[in-house]
Amino acid sequence: MIGGVPLICRVSEALRPLSSALTVVAAEVGAYDDLGLTSIADTRPEMGPLGGLESALADRVERFGEGWILFSACDLAEPDAALADDLLQQVREGVQVVAYRDERWEPLYALYHSSIRDRVSQQLDAGQRAMWRLIEAVEHVAVALPEGVEGIGQLNTPEDLKRIQAKAD
Repeated sequence: MIGGVPLICRVSEALRPLSSALTVVAAEVGAYDDLGLTSIADTRPEMGPLGGLESALADRVERFGEGWILFSACDLAEPDAALADDLLQQVREGVQVVAYRDERWEPLYALYHSSIRDRVSQQLDAGQRAMWRLIEAVEHVAVALPEGVEGIGQLNTPEDLKRIQAKAD
């Protein structure tokens, strides 16, 4: 909870204006019904973010056809729709991934085109779960982080959570 709001709701509220549909990949269908969020089951549990991406891309194609998704971690410290809009400005013909890159890739707040589904599945089948390897294996655009942004921060430790909770109070 940050400022009395579940973290996943903060992320969904920030991203909702950018999307016609917002879906959470979870352990089971309906996992976040109580929060008013649509969720699908992860088709390859325990495969990390790349497994979640595979599920999200399949859902995208099944429900809406080929196209782009904004793939975001649900534990973003400070979700910012303007960052997603910066990524959207870089979409062009032939590109399959648009992601921020500074010293390293920021794969958990990036745009992925459904045309990479087979590549994602092949990588998972080979036991390779590194998101950066996927990005570098397909046509991509590396976007510089905006001035003053030091990365797409996730809440990974109790200290991270305390810091963000203090800012929200």
